[in-house]
Amino acid sequence: MHSRLVDLVKRPAIAGTVSALILRAVTLASRFLLSLLLARMLSPAEMGEYGLITAALAFALLATGLEFYSYTLRELVPASPLRRARIIVDQMALASAALIVVGLVVAAAALAGGFPAHLAPWFLLILLTEHVSLEATRILIITWRPVRAYIGVFLRGGIWVYAIALLMFVVPSTRSLETVLVWWALGGVLSIAFAAFSLSEMPWRELGGYRPDWKEILKGLRTARPFMLTAAGALVISYVDRFVIDRFVGRDALGIYTFYSTILIGLLSLGASVSHQFLPKVIAGYAAGMEAYRTALRTFVWSMLALASATMVISGVAMGPMLGLLGLSTYASDIWVFYAMLPGIFLRMMADVPSYALYAARSDKYLLLCNVGSALVSTLLNFLLVPVLGIYGAALAGGVANAALFVSLVAFAAYRIRQGKGEPASPQGVGLPTDPDMLYP
Repeated sequence: MHSRLVDLVKRPAIAGTVSALILRAVTLASRFLLSLLLARMLSPAEMGEYGLITAALAFALLATGLEFYSYTLRELVPASPLRRARIIVDQMALASAALIVVGLVVAAAALAGGFPAHLAPWFLLILLTEHVSLEATRILIITWRPVRAYIGVFLRGGIWVYAIALLMFVVPSTRSLETVLVWWALGGVLSIAFAAFSLSEMPWRELGGYRPDWKEILKGLRTARPFMLTAAGALVISYVDRFVIDRFVGRDALGIYTFYSTILIGLLSLGASVSHQFLPKVIAGYAAGMEAYRTALRTFVWSMLALASATMVISGVAMGPMLGLLGLSTYASDIWVFYAMLPGIFLRMMADVPSYALYAARSDKYLLLCNVGSALVSTLLNFLLVPVLGIYGAALAGGVANAALFVSLVAFAAYRIRQGKGEPASPQGVGLPTDPDMLYP
């Protein structure tokens, strides 16, 4: 029996899957550690400033990448090695142009006093390293090297957190937001170096005097446009509350809210990582027929229900004792904000099921409508409720927006299932409605 288990674990596919899951789990654990570390080492105002920077980074990444990967990944799968290298060069050219524009916007905001000038260089460096390493991760996954991809993810978002935790405990003078940003950028540099090594066997030298094909790039942008709008809607739901809180309540209150949303976004990323494991099964089920499609969705919904319920209960029970153990009395005084946010995160995790059901059926217009509509609900309610209820208003607005997202997705998915099977689904799953690597604490 023991030898059989050893043989099973040694199989390349099994070993690769287990390795990828371990790397992903360790990376997600680092996000949780980072939230506790920042709460322990920084003031609530600095925590609030960190919340604004990470929110701005998420939107800047979208503006830089433009969801162009939803086009390039589909093209990379059947392409020859030389064609793959050209596609990557085209994507790099587009990203370079977008980075220049975003950089000018950030510089103008810093000069106008709308962005901390002393943090702007680090923000731009992190934006550069995050974008390059994120796109490299996607390329490694689509070219069947998931273990290398998640090693890059760990270097980008995990290993530096453990290093900085030790550093801050040993050297008190390093307990600052600037230190966090410096090490964050360093992690991105390490990830890029590893990705460059992993992709070094591609025929880069054969490109010669190749110039980016801007006609092909514009074609890709047209393909990526609906995915970009969908992703923008998802980011608005996740982050618009931070800007509204900073405007109407203050930086200290934002720090408390950021601490709790950091933990919950980590749980959301955990759920999205698990959801990605079901996406190929849902797509394959839709291609095989409506009965197989329904079977795949039933398995998916029960698995997500178990995961979401367990994470909500465990985090709800553990939060109070954990805050007491760490001496975070400032955050503990507003612990009911965390409890008020839990139902919304639960519904957001469960929304992956109808979202992926619609994606597998190529119902992109429904995904776009649901995400943009819920983003509008979130924005409107935050502006109405936060000035009156403070951070509790933001928690309520987020809950209602996520409920609207979940209910609308379920309604459209049920309608799509009743319609029956349409055209065959694509075997590749790209342009996902919510990418967990786009969400930051």
